[in-house]
Amino acid sequence: MDTTTNFMGLKIKSPVVVGSCGLTSDLDTLKKIEQAGAGAVILKSVFEEQILQEMANSVNFSFDFGFSPETYDYVVSHTQEQSLDKYVNLIKNAKAELSIPVIASVNCVSASQWISFAGKMEQAGADGVELNMFILPSDVNLTTDDVERFYEDVIQSMKRALSIPISIKISSYFSSLARFAQKISWMGISNLHVFNRFAGQDINIDKMSVEPSNVFSSPSDLPNVIRWTAILSNIVHCPLTAGGGVHKPDDVIKLLLAGASTVQVVSAVYEQGVEFISEANARLVQWMEEKGFKNIDEFKGKLAVGKNDNSSAFHRVQFMKYFAGIKENIY
Repeated sequence: MDTTTNFMGLKIKSPVVVGSCGLTSDLDTLKKIEQAGAGAVILKSVFEEQILQEMANSVNFSFDFGFSPETYDYVVSHTQEQSLDKYVNLIKNAKAELSIPVIASVNCVSASQWISFAGKMEQAGADGVELNMFILPSDVNLTTDDVERFYEDVIQSMKRALSIPISIKISSYFSSLARFAQKISWMGISNLHVFNRFAGQDINIDKMSVEPSNVFSSPSDLPNVIRWTAILSNIVHCPLTAGGGVHKPDDVIKLLLAGASTVQVVSAVYEQGVEFISEANARLVQWMEEKGFKNIDEFKGKLAVGKNDNSSAFHRVQFMKYFAGIKENIY
């Protein structure tokens, strides 16, 4: 069975890609991920906010000791370079040890830093860059056009500055998600990834405090990803990566049937170990043999919107049949 697929314009041996996380910041774990059969790996994101915090800590230290403005400038520059140097070394070491594509990941809060950070990653030898972009739509002063323009400006700037493939990882928080996804897919990106997973918050009623919620995804996240993968896969003009709620090997097959070219996994690898990757690959091969498919292209998107008689189900958002007392075909 041929399980090769297209990821960011790169031919990879498996559609299972390990997403950006703490596991992908360690070289020994990266080797295990490759040995388990992953098609590619996304290194842990460089977070501009984290670097800014490190810079702030260093600056506060310099002020405490009465350093001059010139020293302040040096501390800021040195701290940023030191943080990026660690990431650059991770890319170089991963490229030296792995044979699968190594994709860098950037998460910035200011547009000016995207190019600077990503440029260093290209120079380090990364096979591509994933831009982990999101703006929580909580600012009443930001219009829909403002939010979309930010994404578009960053993509245009990155396309001009980089020669390696670019993948855009987006959230579902858009007033017209299908239109926006199609629009940015026309801008020359090599891959579109749905969706970001936001840090969740909970409330402790005993302490009356805000605390982190579940870190890992839940199987209940998967249906929404399946829906949007099926809707978007035939309207975007680049390969689609789907991720979120993937906890069983069969989930990989479901997303491929919905139209994804690749499936990113993180929570399942944390909870089940790298063995999940090999199990997902083995199940994919078994299922293809059972159904008589020789390669992924023969069934990818077979259940996407517009490709089958039941595709209209993905546009349904009400539980009409369920609440009418009809148990079958609940949509």
